[in-house]
Amino acid sequence: MIIKNVTVIDGAGGPPQPGRDVHIEDGRFVDIRPARMKTAENSSKATGPAVLDGSGSYLIPGLWESHTHLTGMSMSVPVTDRPAFIHSALTGYVKTGVTSVCELGGPTNAMRRLRAASQANPSTPSLYFAGRSFTGVNGWPLSAVRGTVPNGTGENPGIVPSVEIDSVDSARWLLADQLGEIDYVKCIYDGKNDTGKLPLVALKAMVADAHRANKKVLVHIATGADLRDAVAVGADCIEHSFIPADPADEREAAQIAELLAETGTLYCPTIVTWEQLARTGEPAYLEELATSGILSADDIATVAARTSWGEPFPQHPIAESKIRFDYTMRTLHLFHEAGVKLVAGSDVPLAVTTPALALLRELQLFAMAGIPGSDIITAATSHAATKIGKQGTVGTVTIGAVADAILLDANPLTDIARLTNSRHRRAVIKDGELVLR
Repeated sequence: MIIKNVTVIDGAGGPPQPGRDVHIEDGRFVDIRPARMKTAENSSKATGPAVLDGSGSYLIPGLWESHTHLTGMSMSVPVTDRPAFIHSALTGYVKTGVTSVCELGGPTNAMRRLRAASQANPSTPSLYFAGRSFTGVNGWPLSAVRGTVPNGTGENPGIVPSVEIDSVDSARWLLADQLGEIDYVKCIYDGKNDTGKLPLVALKAMVADAHRANKKVLVHIATGADLRDAVAVGADCIEHSFIPADPADEREAAQIAELLAETGTLYCPTIVTWEQLARTGEPAYLEELATSGILSADDIATVAARTSWGEPFPQHPIAESKIRFDYTMRTLHLFHEAGVKLVAGSDVPLAVTTPALALLRELQLFAMAGIPGSDIITAATSHAATKIGKQGTVGTVTIGAVADAILLDANPLTDIARLTNSRHRRAVIKDGELVLR
């Protein structure tokens, strides 16, 4: 395939490259060169690769959902309906321009089967997964099984999405048990409930073992103290923005931003999670999502009819979620200004009809928090690939990278709505194939 005369936005932070011919072969970008003028001689040659006219259009990398829970979402529907539910979610991602999805905690066997099915279907995104998350005894999430070393008497973790860790030995053994099958490691180090907190020594041991196996470690945190601990033992990415010690004091955010920048630790704030949890049950919120292009009128009725709409989430009370949301929106620019590598991920789709729409809302929130368009695209593409160790191979429109891309009819750098609004989406390319036009 050749995309002719297009403006390339590479997703790596480079300046726009207008007037480019982008050549795709065997699922990769093989050449990006100045556009050739059409002549009578070369236009008469009918043979060759398919040509897509990119005149007046912008080519960006396919988006990444870098934090979601497909298997967790499927628990809300009957068992027999879960495969269809997940398939619909995956195809919905590609229709929205999301070509890579990172699952952050689910049964390893189920995720392996899901990825195999996804690989056989070109209309679904590339799927990466962590397998079972690691949490403390009586920690988060609730559906965990306590881990034991091989000669113990504990229950087999089976298909549960997480496993409880009570010692360094159990941490290292249980990690080794799945390390060869997973793409990265997910640990939950949550200080809101000290009795259920993963031991720091166990987290440190798992980070070291994962790094020896060239696997990244993503750490869910709650407080600023959690975040500092996770960075100190070598976490590669912090999942979720933190609960500030004093919501009126932005100095904590500035200090944490400096720490993340110094250490090169990535930061995935999942702002839309806190927005949805803080505003559950608010009709005005659904109207705002409709005004921003995330929901339709029919979607509003669908969300409002859910039994979960308006119900507080036990682990994240409305008041706490509002603090996290407001504080993150006020301070995210500090992280950008410090040079922190931000990553876009949505976590949960509570107030939207498909998981992909939650990611698009996350991008809108980045813009509302003052992040420039180029850096929003980077957060949703190359930084997401870097987060799981895939930098240089996917997540950019550069020579040699996997050819996942979106063709837009207007410049997303000047208005992020040109990326989040479906009417600007001319085409989606997955592994070098045109999957949506």
